Amino acid sequence: MGKNKKNKIVLGAIGQQQEQQQQPPQQVPQSSQQQQQPQGQQHQQKGPKQHQQGPQQQQGPQQQPQGSHQQKGPKQHQQGPQQHQQGPQQQQGPKQYQQERPQQQPQGSHASHRDASVSSSKSGGSGDGTLQPIEENLAAMRISKEKIRRTDLRPVLVRRGAHGTRGKKVTVEANFFRLLLDKLKSIAYHYDVAIEPDRPKKFLRGVFAQFCRDNYPGALMAYDGQKSAYTTRKLSDKKGKVMYQPDDGGKAKEYTVHVKEAAQVDLGVLKTYSNLNDASFAKPMSAIQCLDVVLRCAYENNSNFVRFKRCVYMVPQTSIDIGKGHELWYGLFQSAVLGSRPYINLDVSHKAFPCAAPLLKVIGDFNRGNLNQLNGWVVNELQSFLKGMDVIYKNPTGVTKRMRCNGLRDPANQQMFRMEDGTRLSVADYFEKHLKYRLRYPNLPVVHVGSTVRSIYVPPELCEIPGGQALTKNHPEECTRDIIRYAATNTQTRKQKIMDLASKIQYNKSPTLMDFGIAVGNEFEKVPARIIDAPPIEYARNEKIAPRSGVWRAEGKNFLMPSTELSRKQLTWRILNLDGYTNEATVKKFGEMLQQQAIRCNVQMAPFDMGSTNVLVRNPANALRDIGTLLEGIKKDNPTITIVILPSRGDAYAKVKQKAELASERIGLLTQCIKSITVAKKSTDMSTLNNIMLKINAKTNGANHCISQVAVPPLARGKVMYIGADVTHPLSDDIPSVVGVTALYDLIGFRYNCSVRLQGARDEMIRDLENIVHRQLLLYQQYNGELPERIMYYRDGVSDGQFAEILTIELQALHAAVARAKPGYKPALTFIVVQKRHHTRFFPHANGPSDGKNCNVPPGTIVDSEITMPDRYEFYLVSHAAVQGVAKPTKYVVLYDDSNCHPDQLQALTYNLCHLFARCNRAVSYPAPTYYAHLAAYRGRVYIKDRRINMNDLEKAYRDIQIISTVTDNNPMFFV
Repeated sequence: MGKNKKNKIVLGAIGQQQEQQQQPPQQVPQSSQQQQQPQGQQHQQKGPKQHQQGPQQQQGPQQQPQGSHQQKGPKQHQQGPQQHQQGPQQQQGPKQYQQERPQQQPQGSHASHRDASVSSSKSGGSGDGTLQPIEENLAAMRISKEKIRRTDLRPVLVRRGAHGTRGKKVTVEANFFRLLLDKLKSIAYHYDVAIEPDRPKKFLRGVFAQFCRDNYPGALMAYDGQKSAYTTRKLSDKKGKVMYQPDDGGKAKEYTVHVKEAAQVDLGVLKTYSNLNDASFAKPMSAIQCLDVVLRCAYENNSNFVRFKRCVYMVPQTSIDIGKGHELWYGLFQSAVLGSRPYINLDVSHKAFPCAAPLLKVIGDFNRGNLNQLNGWVVNELQSFLKGMDVIYKNPTGVTKRMRCNGLRDPANQQMFRMEDGTRLSVADYFEKHLKYRLRYPNLPVVHVGSTVRSIYVPPELCEIPGGQALTKNHPEECTRDIIRYAATNTQTRKQKIMDLASKIQYNKSPTLMDFGIAVGNEFEKVPARIIDAPPIEYARNEKIAPRSGVWRAEGKNFLMPSTELSRKQLTWRILNLDGYTNEATVKKFGEMLQQQAIRCNVQMAPFDMGSTNVLVRNPANALRDIGTLLEGIKKDNPTITIVILPSRGDAYAKVKQKAELASERIGLLTQCIKSITVAKKSTDMSTLNNIMLKINAKTNGANHCISQVAVPPLARGKVMYIGADVTHPLSDDIPSVVGVTALYDLIGFRYNCSVRLQGARDEMIRDLENIVHRQLLLYQQYNGELPERIMYYRDGVSDGQFAEILTIELQALHAAVARAKPGYKPALTFIVVQKRHHTRFFPHANGPSDGKNCNVPPGTIVDSEITMPDRYEFYLVSHAAVQGVAKPTKYVVLYDDSNCHPDQLQALTYNLCHLFARCNRAVSYPAPTYYAHLAAYRGRVYIKDRRINMNDLEKAYRDIQIISTVTDNNPMFFV
């Protein structure tokens, strides 16, 4: 930035998603570099080497007694009368941290403290946050699926009585209703159902129901809509043909149905399973799956409800318009689950349904009432809205037909097609000559309907959209905003909605449920809970803040370790404005305010100057096309970070990240993207500016805050590596799934590195985990001088049915990575699944404690009994304060544990990790390593956006998106 101060680089525009400076409910981790020692003690350790802590120092993964001070964690020096001298080395860190620190408590004295977790600011490593390159072994990369026999699957951990005791004991209500099984039949018969042809799926229930009426009169069958049916009496196997006439007026079609007995299901086990010693819970799981199908029969033939996946939606009496041709429907999610007893989990659900309306009205709504001229972007929006939807076409003679829409084509007066005699006509001419109907809007695009291989085009003025279509595709963002507004209610409103919907379904009047002997209770389950304290948050100069309701204010506090104190250089920066509507005055105001906020945080950011900091974009219209050249120009000045202002529309975010970070582009710039609307409206908002600085300091290797040492439990002391893993999946099979794995590499719980992989579409198992973790272990060893003593693996995105498979594949990979790291190396390993895709909610009971305007249970609320599986090591934790609506707890299931983690310590450690997310001063809803893994996987998806990928050569596709080392090694947390 120095020499070319007056140079202005001319850039072009971009547009898409951005790392906008919102305030997600999250927080920042601890600083890895700052070892603060009492005044005058100038012999702090210099490198990653750790000093010996006395003759009784632990060498392995064993836990220390709570009162012991021999931990090797964040504080690496003994304090008090037995404080250990570290030798003559001088500390490499900034002078500011050579200051007095309060003496640690005497040995044994903090046994009475909360066992919160994760290390504090006193790290053994004194690196500057950068990593030395360790090449990935791409030749050994694994992508393909492995075949595993069922007999080779590892059993999930069984641990009886894995319940914590710490915290304030309270009672909360959960949206679980008891299943009343006093009259339950002891045996159910399971039948395999095969229907040919097996499409369209929406007709299979009607086909099966007609087959049962013809072949099993009087039998009550519970059918799952796919391949399974259950009944309480033995039936003979049958195969026959059905001529099915759809209700929508379509053509009758012949189907072949084959029903064959598959198994007998022991339902009686649901009354006794809590006393079984069966680690797999195979019998009760089969029984509860049967009940799950049976319970859905309560609304099977009710015309007031529309089924969609695991939910059922009630036809609204009055429409709630949420724009873009959609209306909001309320519904009920249901799932039969095993806890200490069988339950049905019920939760309110919301979905956007296309409004029933003439297609002309929809087109007018999308185009501000104009039916004469459609802009290209309007056609694209309509195309996205209509594709895959059913439309009802009524021809000029009055014949109606319901058909699938494949999209829009050219205007009716331009779209040509060939008649049977070979004549070519436009659609408009065909209607006028052959149907004697002159189109009113011949300039509107025609609708392609029916088979995709046939050219059936109809004018939109003769089409209408039928209501009640539950579509799988994503609805527009504008609809999402309105859905959230309606869905984000307080706990009492949500509870009442659930109760009202459940009463309208009338479970206990269903003939099929009565035949099976099943009834449903009428109230929420009351469960014991505990509220544990949040850990104190520590900043520079040993200043501590106690979070309140999951949030803490850090005004006036310096970052624990500003990045400029590590680098001992001023933070140089550029602003690249790619938005044509954001003027120089707005950029100048934003730049000056951000630099002032940086100084308040003790980050020595270079002063803003329009002539040098700001990069002038003379022609924003061409910026996206020229983005590579423009970033190369900035690279010549080699700023520490470049702030990129993105336009509101377009694909800018992906283009910026691809050009700036991928090795194939050969640029290598650290960037921070910000929405233009944020710059325009929030440039003086202190909270927004602080959130931007949180990200900048983390990306440039600083540490924003840490957990106070008094809150670190024995489980988190010593050399602990936290690994987060997640896989994001595409909507189609021609795009790969993207793996994100992040791993802690310092000793204070703040700095993470990341790895990204591509693998087959919708493949949840991380195939190359061994190579990923092996490299991350070497990075940890390189930075700290030693390998970790304990590995805590937090795995996101895994459903209950995948537990055994994922444990078998990924635990084996973890053990293999460990074995390769060093002969005889055997760290303690804990494998924890993190689940957010569930419908469990907690509600304050009676006058129990609540938090915020929506009366949520307070952050720190833990439930680990009653609604959890007996003998499984699992718990629910509400770690965050929900910004909107009812807080969703995160569920944690321990699949493997040779650390022998005490529930209180694991729960506290997990809660602490939720306070260590670098983007804001809030506790987040799940642990930082898992959150970072999600961000890494998302970044991988950004890298492959708009790229043609050969699904048969994903190794090459991955090579094409490798991240340049000047980004990933110099700034390992570039992805936050």
